[in-house]
Amino acid sequence: MKYIYALIILAAMIFISACSENSTNITAEKVTVDQLATIPGYTWFNHEIDKYEPLPSVIQEIKETYNPSLHKFVVFMKPSCSCPGKHLQSPGFMKVLQESDIDLNLVEFFTMSNLTNNHPYSEMIILKELPTIIVLKATEPVYSVSDTLNSVNSPNSTPNLTIENALLNALRK
Repeated sequence: MKYIYALIILAAMIFISACSENSTNITAEKVTVDQLATIPGYTWFNHEIDKYEPLPSVIQEIKETYNPSLHKFVVFMKPSCSCPGKHLQSPGFMKVLQESDIDLNLVEFFTMSNLTNNHPYSEMIILKELPTIIVLKATEPVYSVSDTLNSVNSPNSTPNLTIENALLNALRK
């Protein structure tokens, strides 16, 4: 009888272990800007894009500095992100790219449920929080727009650094 109980406990432990491995082995989903509007949890995204107003002088500098054969952008986002101020970074970034005439098809968007989701850049990019906006130069990550904004701007104050200025800093690296 003890042998049967031991087998049942062992089987339950294997089952629980197998289930937990599957739940942490989730892969981030690559999406397009157009798809974001249709994904539950991102209905706010397009509305926030329209609200952001980048500085025209900085947009002009971005246009002059951006090199489509050299620069690439990767954005990791979480649905229904409500972190004060941080959830506005991704739509604001998109608005800056639009105003700078940067082809949004060259931007890789990944929707993730949490930081532990697998993503194609996991060997190069370790995510600290969502959203995260990374600028790649010649396929190498050189700048985190979101980390820079989060470290410079305090949550309850007027931003000291705008999204467009952070992007311009990244393009100059």
